[in-house]
Amino acid sequence: MAKDLGRLDLRDVKNYESQLAKVYKFLDDNDLSQAESTLKKLISTPNYYVREFIGKKLTDYYNSKLLDKIIKKLEGDKVYGVRATLVFYFYYKHQDDPVKVLKYLEKYWSNTPWEIEQIVYELWQNYPDLMKVEMLKWAESEHVKKRSFAYHGLESIAAFDVQYILNIVEKNIDTDDEEMSKRIVNVLSHTAKASPAECYSYIHEWLTHHTDNRASTLFVAMKKMITIACYNYTNFKTPKTEEFYLLTLQAIQDWKNDSNPKISNMGERLVYFSKSPHLYEASNSAK
Repeated sequence: MAKDLGRLDLRDVKNYESQLAKVYKFLDDNDLSQAESTLKKLISTPNYYVREFIGKKLTDYYNSKLLDKIIKKLEGDKVYGVRATLVFYFYYKHQDDPVKVLKYLEKYWSNTPWEIEQIVYELWQNYPDLMKVEMLKWAESEHVKKRSFAYHGLESIAAFDVQYILNIVEKNIDTDDEEMSKRIVNVLSHTAKASPAECYSYIHEWLTHHTDNRASTLFVAMKKMITIACYNYTNFKTPKTEEFYLLTLQAIQDWKNDSNPKISNMGERLVYFSKSPHLYEASNSAK
């Protein structure tokens, strides 16, 4: 029986390999009904790590055409664990064909979010040029959940394509969706560390025409950047962290003195925040 929570240890791995061997034996005997029911019972699990492990291991079976006969019947099953395991199976089976994977994900982004996030993240790392094209389309989807997926893993290119990130962030900068806002805050924090001057220039421009939603997202983003800048400057002083710290504090000071009241108000609040002593007790997540 699949464990409910946690990563797999060696005993778990051996158990699941043994259960999969039963599935494969039914397939070898051409008993597709038993193979299907055994597999479905095995992957009807709330454990993410079990779903990923089994999805990946299924690709080892030598007769993929026979296996796919039962996979096809289980695709779109009402049980989350079943759908999710098969999403992993498809990904690992076709991971060298990212176009095919993305086309497949189009069918499941709305009902297997955890797995889609992980796969999109890995695709950003392995195929950044393709993802830069495809995720622009996702970022303009009519569905906010799909738009948010475009930002998952985007931080992996923060160090070498700042312009792209700032342009894609701009597409959803006025969002009123909390999850999307969090994604944007995370992406901007990585971008600012990589290229603070360019990032703060964009934020300044965005603030000149801000809506309440935009202002709220950018205020949270800047507070995170200030926290990171202060924490890293205090605890990990290097030329890079010093530059980030100085440019961050200079940016908010300049905003405080800006002639545009929308920007000066934001700058004043951020300068006040930067003097808060709790910043220097930031956790490791601020690094």
